[in-house]
Amino acid sequence: MLKHALVLLFAIYAYLPVYAQRDTTSGSAPPPDNGTHLRISLLTCGPGEEIYETFGHSAIRVIDSTKTGRQRDIVYNYGFLDSSPDNTVEHQFLTGRIQVYLATNTMEEFNYQYSHEKRGVEEAVFLLNSDDKRALVAALENNALRQNRYYEYSSAYDNCCTRILGIFFKVFGNRFVPGPTLPNGVKLPLRDFTDRCGPETIQHKYWFSTAMNILYGCRANKIATNRESMYIADYFQDGMTGATVDGRPLCSPKTTIFKDQMQWPDVPDEPLILFWTIAAITIAGLTVKRLALLGNIMSTLSLVFTGLIGCSIIYFWTIDAEPGWKDNFNVLWALPTNLLIPFCSSQIKSKYSIVALVLIGVSLIIHLLGIQTIPLHEVTPLMLKEIFVFGVMYRKAELGKSTARMSRA
Repeated sequence: MLKHALVLLFAIYAYLPVYAQRDTTSGSAPPPDNGTHLRISLLTCGPGEEIYETFGHSAIRVIDSTKTGRQRDIVYNYGFLDSSPDNTVEHQFLTGRIQVYLATNTMEEFNYQYSHEKRGVEEAVFLLNSDDKRALVAALENNALRQNRYYEYSSAYDNCCTRILGIFFKVFGNRFVPGPTLPNGVKLPLRDFTDRCGPETIQHKYWFSTAMNILYGCRANKIATNRESMYIADYFQDGMTGATVDGRPLCSPKTTIFKDQMQWPDVPDEPLILFWTIAAITIAGLTVKRLALLGNIMSTLSLVFTGLIGCSIIYFWTIDAEPGWKDNFNVLWALPTNLLIPFCSSQIKSKYSIVALVLIGVSLIIHLLGIQTIPLHEVTPLMLKEIFVFGVMYRKAELGKSTARMSRA
């Protein structure tokens, strides 16, 4: 009996300190944050149907195993549009000031959106040490504060990719070196990266592509640095997965969360068809006598059309909406004054025709010299049509002056 009592007492004695220690620890401060509970990764999303989804999307995912509920698995999502009835997206676009912000979503919400849209999602986990993980999360949390989350969108200079890239440079400085986005020796102008995204992203959106190519100015012809090329999600992913921090790889190999299942329609190039149709009808009207009335009508309409294009170029140039839209020499063949010239006197038309034809030639020289790429694929029919219009306009004006001199004589 004594033996059993001693065993019982020893068991109680051994248990009590353990129990007491566990109880006191539960009320003490949490263990120090060493960052091992954090898993941070880059999410790269495929293109979507909307214009603003054309070049894909990038986001940062943070899993914090010490948290529960919505805070455990968060996606930091740059580029959410901030609009209201008093400040619509259309109004923001026309004023050149598109307000966007950094939103935080759960991974479940993020997955639902992209799986519903059938857009592919790839993930690459960052191989950072504990201190770097904490620093990166702190920077993201600071960006997500209400006073810091808003910024003005720029398609090539301030978007979801460039914002994330900026955070990495801010947090890691020279320790962070992005990987190459193009093969060795390949150099491209800034504007060419959009065309290299493939038919699945741009070639089925012909109106958007045509407008973008016409609005690009000579600044977009600047050869992009490796960092500048990372404004498109695919190139950004290449630069990040090939990047290093302190000479060590930044990312693990990428994995697929969702396979891309987008089905892109096989649509005709409507702008090109329309432009060639306008050119053919106008030229036919100007060269066939029986179609002279049609030629006059089409000449006026086509001049008004190119004049409106020129006004749009000047407008977006002056409102400072996009740096790549400045210094746009497309305005040389799409003269805004074309709007007025059909209603001017023959004397003015004669001189204007010569100036306009010279400026079309200058725009082609600028293209050949590589100062600015003129989108010849899209605008060749418009330029050809203008050459006929201004040529006929000059001839008619000169014939009118000759007839007037003869009648006076």
